[in-house]
Amino acid sequence: MVSSPYGHKYYNINLLFKHIIFYFVTFVGAVIFFILVVLHTFASEISDIEYKYNYIQNQYQNLINKHIDLSAQISNKKEETMLVADKIEELEGVIGISNNNNNYGLKSRVEIASITGLQKLFIMKFFPNGYPLNTYKRISSPYGYRIHPLSNTKEMHTGTDLAADVDTPVYATADGVVDFAKSGWNGGYGTIVKLDHFFGFKTYYAHLNSIVVNRGDFVRKGQLVAYVGNTGASSGYHLHYEVRFLGSHIDSKNFMDWNMSNFDKIFDKEKNVAWQSLLMTINNLMQQTPMEQQLLLLGQGLRVN
Repeated sequence: MVSSPYGHKYYNINLLFKHIIFYFVTFVGAVIFFILVVLHTFASEISDIEYKYNYIQNQYQNLINKHIDLSAQISNKKEETMLVADKIEELEGVIGISNNNNNYGLKSRVEIASITGLQKLFIMKFFPNGYPLNTYKRISSPYGYRIHPLSNTKEMHTGTDLAADVDTPVYATADGVVDFAKSGWNGGYGTIVKLDHFFGFKTYYAHLNSIVVNRGDFVRKGQLVAYVGNTGASSGYHLHYEVRFLGSHIDSKNFMDWNMSNFDKIFDKEKNVAWQSLLMTINNLMQQTPMEQQLLLLGQGLRVN
C-alpha cells in the first residue's frame, strides 16, 4: 500500500513482476528471432555471393584459356605470315621486283609478283637467255674482235666459244623452230643448228659433233638439240654460240648471263635491240590473251637458267 495526502493506493507486486517478466521474455524472443532472420538472410546472401564468385572465377579462367589459345594462334599466324612474306620477297627477288613493294600490303605484293612474274616468264621463255651448256670448262673466246687461231688475222668473232668435252649436251636457250640443221663445213661453222625464235631472234650452235633435231622441228627452251664437237674451222672441242636479232649478230654473253634475278640489266647492256617496242608488243599481247591461254602458252616444261 502506498499512502499520500490524497489517499491510499494498493499495488499487486506479483502481478507487476509477472508483466515485466512477460514483456522481457517477449522482447528477448523478438530480438533472437530478428537475429535468426538476419543471420539466415546473411547466409543466403553469402551463399549467393559465393556462387556468383565461383561462376565469375570459372568464366575468368575460361577467358584466360581462350586468351592463351588465341595468343598461340596469333603467334602461329604471325610466323606463317612472316614465312609467306619471306617467300614473296624471294619471289620478288627472283623476278626482279623492287623492294619498294614492301610498302604495299601482302595481297597487293602477291598480285604484283604474279602479274610481273608471268610477263617476265613469257619473255624468258621466248627470248634467248641462259647458257646452252649445263657444264663447260671456260670461255675460250668471247664476242668481239680477235686474232683468229687458225688464220692468225684480226677478225670479228660473232659469238661466244665455250670450251667443253666432246659430246657435252647442247640445249636450246628459248622456244623456237629449227631453221637449219646440217653437217659439213657450212662456211667454217661445221656441223651447225640454227634456231628461229619469236620477235626476230635467232641462235646459232656451231662446231657440233652431232645433232638430234631436224629442220622444221619445234623446240622448247631447255630441249636437247645437239652435242659439242670440233667440226668446221675449229681448233678444239667447244661450242660456238651466237645470238642474232633481225639478222645482225649481238653479244651473246649478255644473253647468257640474263636471268630472272637481273631481268632489267639486259636493257642497259644490249642497245641493239628495240626493247621498248618489243615490251609494248608483249604487254599488249598478254592483255588481250586470257590467263588460261597464257599459262597454256607458257607450258609445263619451262626451264629457266
